[in-house]
Amino acid sequence: MTTRDSSAEKKPQILAAAATLVSTRGLQALSFENVANEAGLSRQLVRYYYADVDALIVELCDYLANTYREILLSGIVQVGKVERLDFFLDFFFDLAAGHPMPGNLEAYDALIAYSVGSERLRNRMCDQYRTLGHVVVHELAIAHPELGVTACEELSFIFVSMMHAHWSFVASLGYSREHGRLARKAIDRLIRSYLDEAPVAPVMEKPWARNK
Repeated sequence: MTTRDSSAEKKPQILAAAATLVSTRGLQALSFENVANEAGLSRQLVRYYYADVDALIVELCDYLANTYREILLSGIVQVGKVERLDFFLDFFFDLAAGHPMPGNLEAYDALIAYSVGSERLRNRMCDQYRTLGHVVVHELAIAHPELGVTACEELSFIFVSMMHAHWSFVASLGYSREHGRLARKAIDRLIRSYLDEAPVAPVMEKPWARNK
């Protein structure tokens, strides 16, 4: 086995250690030395695989997103097509029975702050949120075919931003996870308001547009 093959096997171990470190001690504690100590590996091995901390953080973003996606997919296959929207929305507010959100939410929230100075991470996170938005649009269209594309896109953006704000309050500011019930109820009311007003005149041309 080559050195690179050997180091590749350690990649999940390194990323899990980085996630734990950021969740418990914050981004300020993220260094090659601290990650190596947390992972029980040598600093040289961590440096061999990641050229700089920025590269490690971008890959950590993917690692955390994949964790959420795997848990979500394991639950979606168990529900019917029409019920998928409810499960999907419940999951992201930690209300899906048997499919709890991961415990490293502080790490993902910390990445938002880091993205201010990292265009690479900022683009990666925006891509991930946009992909999530596409999935919400798809699930809304299945559950409520009477909604138009405009309504689905607006609702998807509002849901993703509300979900992120909720977990920032919980993970970084210490608010109770029980507030997820409040946000989840608000999403139901919001969807109902769009259904009552269908067809909806667009509020903006492109809800997911970014200022470059």
